Amino acid sequence: MTFKEKIDCLRFAFALCNKFDKSIYPIAVLKWLCNAILPLIPTFFSAKIVDELTGSKDIKTLILYGITMAVLIAVFEFARHLTDRAMDDKTELLHIYEGKVFEESIVNKDYELLEDVDFQTAVKAYKVVYQNNYGIFANMWFLFGNFITGILSLMFSLILVGPLIIKCFEIDNSSFLTSYKPLVILAVSVVFIGFFMILIGNKYSKIMNGLTLKFNTLFGIFSYWYNFPLKYQNGKEIRIYNAQETVLKKRNESLNDLYMWDKKSFDSQAKFTSILMVFQMIIMGMFYLFVAIKAYAGMFGIGSFVLFLGASLQIAEGINLIGQISSILGMSTEHISYLKRIVETPQRKHIGTLPVEKRNDNRYDIEFKNVSFKYPGTDEYILKNFNAKLEIGQHMAVVGKNGSGKTTFIKLLCRLYDVTDGEITLNGINIKKYDLNEYMSLFSVVFQDFQLFSVPLSQNVTTSLEYDKEKLYDCLDKAGVKERVEQMTDKENSIIYKDFDDNGIEISGGEAQKLALARALYKDAPFVILDEPTSALDPISEFEIYQRFNSFVGDKTAIYISHRLSSCRFCNHILVFDDGRIVQQGSHDELVQNTEGKYYQLWSAQSQYYV
Repeated sequence: MTFKEKIDCLRFAFALCNKFDKSIYPIAVLKWLCNAILPLIPTFFSAKIVDELTGSKDIKTLILYGITMAVLIAVFEFARHLTDRAMDDKTELLHIYEGKVFEESIVNKDYELLEDVDFQTAVKAYKVVYQNNYGIFANMWFLFGNFITGILSLMFSLILVGPLIIKCFEIDNSSFLTSYKPLVILAVSVVFIGFFMILIGNKYSKIMNGLTLKFNTLFGIFSYWYNFPLKYQNGKEIRIYNAQETVLKKRNESLNDLYMWDKKSFDSQAKFTSILMVFQMIIMGMFYLFVAIKAYAGMFGIGSFVLFLGASLQIAEGINLIGQISSILGMSTEHISYLKRIVETPQRKHIGTLPVEKRNDNRYDIEFKNVSFKYPGTDEYILKNFNAKLEIGQHMAVVGKNGSGKTTFIKLLCRLYDVTDGEITLNGINIKKYDLNEYMSLFSVVFQDFQLFSVPLSQNVTTSLEYDKEKLYDCLDKAGVKERVEQMTDKENSIIYKDFDDNGIEISGGEAQKLALARALYKDAPFVILDEPTSALDPISEFEIYQRFNSFVGDKTAIYISHRLSSCRFCNHILVFDDGRIVQQGSHDELVQNTEGKYYQLWSAQSQYYV
C-alpha cells in the first residue's frame, strides 16, 4: 500500500471508532499521559532528594519531596488503573461493534459480491484477523497507544532535562568536555539511530504482512480439517469409507504447516524485537556516556546526574515506541484494509426508486429482451440473446441439461444479478428502475441449495418473530409437513437442528425441503419459483406435491425447474434450455411429438426407465 492508502485506512478506522463511542478518545489520552508521566515522577523527585541530601539536608524539604512523590505516584497509578480498565471495556465493546459492522456489511451487499473471488479473499483474510488478533480496532489502539506514549515520554523527558541541556550551551567551550559538541553528537546519533529503527520496522512490517497473508490461507485449511469431523453431516462418509486416517492426517498436516509458519512469524518478531532492543541499549549507553562526561567535567551535580540517567531510560524507551510507527502503518493498516475493502465495496446494482404497483390480480408481465449474461470475471456467456415472456398465471416448467442456464435464468429474474446485455422488463419498464426490495418482494423461491436456520420452525417458515399462526399451519399443510410438525414436542416452536440447542430437532432432507416450500408459500408472492423442489422427497410425497401444485399455487405465475421430465407434465408450458438459449417451448404433448427436438431426446433418455 502507498502512504496515502495507509493514512486512508487509519482515517477509516478512527471514523468507525468515533461513530462507536467518542468517549474512547479522552480515556485513551489520559491512559497515555499516565503511562508517559508515571516513570518520570520518581526520577524527578529522586534527583531533588539527592540534591537536598548533598546540600542543606533540610528534613522538612526531604519529607515534602517524599510525600509529594508518593501521592503523585499513587494518583497517577490509580488513574492508570482506572483508564486501563475503561479501555479494556471499550475495546471489548469495540470488538463486538466491529463484528457488527462486518456482518451488517456482508448481509447488505449485492448477492453477486458473495460469489466474487476478490471480495471473498478479503472476507476470509478479515475473519482470520478478527479471530486471532481480537479484531483490528483493539490491535490498532494498542499499537497507536504505544506510539503516542513514546512521543509523550520523549517530550516529557526532554522537558525534564531541558534546563540541563540549556546549561550545556552556557558553559565555557574551551574544552571538548565542557562544550556543546558532545550534546550535538548525542542528538545527531540518536536521530540517526531512531531513523534507522523506523527503516528496520518498515522492513519487518512488510515481512510480517507477507507471513500474515500466508498464515490466513493455512489457518483456513486447518479450520476446515479441524471442523470436518465435528460436523455430524460428515460422520457417515468418514465411517462408511473408512476415512478416519485420511481426515486425521490432513488435520495433522495442516496443523504442522500452521505451526511451522507461526514459528517463522514468531522468529521474525523475536529478531526484530532483539534488534530494537540492541539499538535501545546503544542509545542508553550513549546517554550514560554523555552524562558521565559532563559529570566528570563538573557540569552536573549528583542530582542532575540521577535526573539525566532516569530521563535517558524514558528517552530510549520513547524512541523505541516511536519506532513502532512502521508497525502501525504496516501490519495494522493492512488488517484495517480488509474491513475497509469489505465495507466500502460499492454496490454493483443500479438501485431504482420506482415503487412496484400493488395489484390484487397479480398481473405482472415480465419479459426477457435479448438478454446476454456472463458472470463477473469470466468471458463465457451463460445466456446469449435470450428472449422469454412470462404470462400471467402461467405454470411453466424449465428443463435442460446441467449448465444450460436454468438457475442463472432464475437469478436474473430475481435480480440477484443484473444482465450483461439486453434488459428485463416488468410491465414494460426495465426492472433496474424499480426499488430493489419492492421488486424482490414479488418472488417466492425455493432454491436447489436452500438453507434452513437453527431457529424455531415458525421463524424458518415465516422469517419473522411475529406471524399468523393459522396461515403458518395452512402452508405447512400444503407443503405436506403439517402432521410432522404437530408430532414435535414444541410443535411450531421447535428448534431446528442442534447447533445451539441440544433439544433441537434433526429433520430429514425431505422434511427440510417441505419446510422450504412452506416458506415460499407463506410469503404469498405473485411469482413462485421452485428449483428442484422435490429432489429429496420420496415418490409418494413427490406425487402429493404434484397433485396439489396447481391448488396451492393458484393463479400465481409459477416456474418449476426439474431434471425429472415426468414431473413437468402438470405444467401448461415448458421451456427447453440448451447452451444458454431456449431451443424449444410448448406443452409436453406438443414437444414430445418432435422426435428430432431436444425435449424428446431428454424425455426418451429418462422414460425408458419408467416402462
